[in-house]
Amino acid sequence: MIVTKYAPQAVKQSSVYKRLMKKRLQWKLRKEVNAADPLKVMLGAGPYKFDGWLQTDKDILDVTSPDDWSILFEPGSIDSLLSEHMLEHLSEDEARSALAECYRYLKPAGLFRLAVPDGYRRDPTYVKEVAPPADGHKMLYNIDSLMALLQSVGFETTPLEYFDREEQFHAVSWNEKEGMILRSIRFDTQQAFQRDGLFYTSLIVDARKH
Repeated sequence: MIVTKYAPQAVKQSSVYKRLMKKRLQWKLRKEVNAADPLKVMLGAGPYKFDGWLQTDKDILDVTSPDDWSILFEPGSIDSLLSEHMLEHLSEDEARSALAECYRYLKPAGLFRLAVPDGYRRDPTYVKEVAPPADGHKMLYNIDSLMALLQSVGFETTPLEYFDREEQFHAVSWNEKEGMILRSIRFDTQQAFQRDGLFYTSLIVDARKH
């Protein structure tokens, strides 16, 4: 059977078709991986594209699957990883497994910039948007729990934007060329989440491999 984008809907829903399409997408991405220098990878990219970054989503890379990682990458080969609002869709155990794979496949001193909803931001409109199970969220991290999780798999961590437990906001300057986070104080303008001079904010951390 020749698999094409014109296959009937019933065929597209079959497990065989999905496996074939995943292998096809992985083969295509593997060619891009081999040609990339530096190798910069977005996890759970969805519709977002940034110059110089390779997109992945669950249909290509299930971040909890060691097999998917090994098909696409060599251990210690990735210069940078980027994830915006992906980790909260995993359980804590799934997240720990995914972060361990991230650590394994980054180069020494490689950078993983990640953003998640901020559990220490407590205004009602924001909480309603981000608290599980909204939008398929399984976890709601705060600066303390996320830093502890990242450090537990070996990362050195630097917080970039976050609310603390007293709900005071903190931010340091960061370079978007090292990984763009759209839901951040500089780049988000969603009026529904306006709070003083802020709009939609994220808990943003740089995690670096030793």
